[in-house]
Formats: sequence, structure tokens, C-alpha cells
Amino acid sequence: MEKRFATRKRFALLLLGFMLGVGNYDLAQAQISIIVSKSAKLDSNDVKRADIKTIYTGNRLKWPNGNKIQVVDQAETGVGKKFYDLVLGKTLNQVRSQWTKLILSGQASAPVQCPADKAVKKIVAGNPHAIGYIAASALDNSVKEILRIDTK
Repeated sequence: MEKRFATRKRFALLLLGFMLGVGNYDLAQAQISIIVSKSAKLDSNDVKRADIKTIYTGNRLKWPNGNKIQVVDQAETGVGKKFYDLVLGKTLNQVRSQWTKLILSGQASAPVQCPADKAVKKIVAGNPHAIGYIAASALDNSVKEILRIDTK
């Protein structure tokens, strides 16, 4: 009985190691989807990569219609680190410093922080003024993609 348990435990550990390795490889090869609510009056012609940078660095706080942008972030995740590096070209500390100044001066509200793609989708889907980013592989019909960024 103990031998069978040990074999199962080894198999489970090997499987977990394989899954973690594949997950890291997928993230390295993944694309990032910039998403908004399906009810947002935006599409891929309205937002460019440079716009995403100005939004996420706090240099643009309102949509063209005057509504405040609700930034949804997942900076502490693998996709977040790729996003900061490739899209913003800044470190997390640099961006947080900029947002802190905006928050303390009363110009902006803090970005909503999420632990994963699923949480980002849930918040963005429920707010027509929100914008977020997720791994393109996590994209579904609950949100609308307005831009896709290649991470290669």
C-alpha cells in the first residue's frame, strides 16, 4: 500500500512539475489582450499601443467621451510583468510612484489590483469604463479585446 502511494505521489509531483514548466513556457510565448467591457463604445480602431501606455502610466485619465477610466491591473503576475516590460517600458515601482502622486493630489483613483486573468475579466466585464489586460489565451466572450500585443 505504501509503495503504491509513493508511486502516485512521485507521479503527481512529476505531473505538477511538467504543468508548471509548460505554463511558464506558454507565458513566455503568449500574447497579451487589452480588454474592455462588451458594452464599452470602443473598438480596435480607437485604441493604440501608445494609448495603453498613457492610460496605465496615469498620463490619460479619461476616455474621449469624458468618463473616468478605471484601470484594472495585475502587476504581480507573470502576464503583468511582461506587460510592464513590453508595453509600459517601466518598472512596477516607477509606475506606482506616478500613480501615488496622482492619487495624493486628488487627480485619480488607484488602479484596481487583481491576482489573475479571471479577476481582471470579471471587473472589466462589469464596468463599461474599465480597461484591463490578460493573457490572450484567457480571452473569452465575457469581454471585448481592443488590442493584442505580441510578447516575442
